[in-house]
Amino acid sequence: MTPVDIRKHSLRALSESQREAYFTDGFVVLDSIVKDPWLKRLQELSAMFLDESRNVTQSNEAFDLGPGHSAAQPRMRRLRAAIDRHPDFWRFACESVFTEIAADLVGPDVKFHSAKLNYKWPGKGEVVKWHQDIPAWPHTNYSPVTLGVYLDDVTPEMGPLVCIPGSHEGEIFRHTGPDGAWTGSLSDEDTAKVDLDSGVASAGPAGHRCRNQLPDHSRFAAEQFL
Repeated sequence: MTPVDIRKHSLRALSESQREAYFTDGFVVLDSIVKDPWLKRLQELSAMFLDESRNVTQSNEAFDLGPGHSAAQPRMRRLRAAIDRHPDFWRFACESVFTEIAADLVGPDVKFHSAKLNYKWPGKGEVVKWHQDIPAWPHTNYSPVTLGVYLDDVTPEMGPLVCIPGSHEGEIFRHTGPDGAWTGSLSDEDTAKVDLDSGVASAGPAGHRCRNQLPDHSRFAAEQFL
């Protein structure tokens, strides 16, 4: 659906100004949108799976492990396919305010695609470079929307997600290296074409950071592992 079509439907969770900000900037950040008991339950599940990762020594279909991961100091990078790991993840995906937010942004015909938990650890071991999401997604159109929530308070020095307003209207760049292999990020040459100084960092408290993207889904984002 186009923004014109989406505007014909009544809002369920967002204000009109929030939806318009999404259409204009390509993302919208909401303060403390997820509250207890959902926030507490997600934090409990995260802690449970992080503890379970102590018993894993290699990445598998559930756990994506980062450098230096160990039983004593778990460094899980990602819990993959979260809804397959515990039924409460699926309950959150289909029963929480996220369903209403998605409908406000892309229209009422919403279909769930996937879910994951991402982790960021202290140190300078990794960087999530500037990228666009749509080249990595198995879609033939630009209708997807990504919704995310912080499970812990995030301050600017922790390296929150940064989005470039209006970049959804621009070029979709290649995310492969000179050899054609997938890199998941822009080349230095293409990054130089982007006004990085205009980036908006989405720091905030737990329950914050509903970071969404326009239907053409081509906004830039970068996260820094500090």
